[in-house]
Amino acid sequence: MAKPIIGITCSMDYDNKKRKYPTAYAFDYLKRSYYEAVERSGGVPLALPNTKKLNLMDEMLKVMDGLLITGGGDVDPQFYKEKKKAKKLWLTKERDLFEMALVRKARRKKIPILAICRGMQLVNVAFGGTLYQDFSFEKKFLDHTLEGSLLYHKKHPVVIKEKTKLSAIVRKKKIDVNTSHHQMVKKIAPGFIASSWSEKDEVIEGIETKDDKYLICVQWHPELTKDKSSRLLFDSLIAAANKRQSKRWEAKAFRYISRHGNW
Repeated sequence: MAKPIIGITCSMDYDNKKRKYPTAYAFDYLKRSYYEAVERSGGVPLALPNTKKLNLMDEMLKVMDGLLITGGGDVDPQFYKEKKKAKKLWLTKERDLFEMALVRKARRKKIPILAICRGMQLVNVAFGGTLYQDFSFEKKFLDHTLEGSLLYHKKHPVVIKEKTKLSAIVRKKKIDVNTSHHQMVKKIAPGFIASSWSEKDEVIEGIETKDDKYLICVQWHPELTKDKSSRLLFDSLIAAANKRQSKRWEAKAFRYISRHGNW
């Protein structure tokens, strides 16, 4: 059987003539660490552009066995019915619209989804949750933008809830993770539960669906480290994608035999 194809969303930026090296056009981009992590676990990475033509999404999903929603900027507050309150927000509305439509359709099609950092926040908003626009909006929260350096080498402990999908994957009650984010999950989306928290200030560091579908979200960056827990997360995505691929082939075989009687 062929290796499973994992669609990976891209960050985006607008044209900016004020840069040191000005850019004349908007562009999408993908950090290598994401697709290299998929490759290490046995998947075939496929970068997904932030197209405005959402009708093309069904064609994209036809070839995907799994989906990885990556990190990046901030989700526009308008999508969780708030006005912009934080001073510094990096907003790319086209990406928000594309990814929200993508995760909703992928979930309906039972495509396994792993979401990382901004990806977790995007998934939460896409299914009806809300965010803190900045860590400073809640006094008990520590500055998680300082928890990780530019290289995301600094780590902090995260407590994992027992009997969750995340717990079954990493098989630990506590792990050290490399987070760097200024926004946090506030209200958890209906149908989801928190699967992990920052030990120091109880910031939600992971959410997942209550049902048995593979939709797992983490606030940290497992693609940037090669520790066992991080590898297990990507291994689990590829395993779920392999399982879905097998079911698709079985369904095709059944349809063929139903029409033609044999191979």
